[in-house]
Amino acid sequence: MGQVSVIATITVKDGKADTLLAAFDQFFNFVSDEPGTEQYVLHRSTTDPNTFFVTERYADQAAFDAHSGGEGFAALGASLGDCIADFKLEMAEPLKAYGTDR
Repeated sequence: MGQVSVIATITVKDGKADTLLAAFDQFFNFVSDEPGTEQYVLHRSTTDPNTFFVTERYADQAAFDAHSGGEGFAALGASLGDCIADFKLEMAEPLKAYGTDR
């Protein structure tokens, strides 16, 4: 099995966007040390400031499993528990990429 991609859509409650941004600042400290985490990007919707998208790419399923079971992910979830209005996670298989840094 090859690389694994994840696309997450996170909608925060009104007034909680800054909390999410601060939590991801801390979270990226963990992500940068995860073997097999190849790309992790936080995006903000241009039409709804409370909607964020996270695109992730992992070397393989084992790398994603380690990420989702890791200390950083647990800390992120705990810090965002009160902020989230809606959350959707899509698993994907990357087929083609351009301009990636890894």
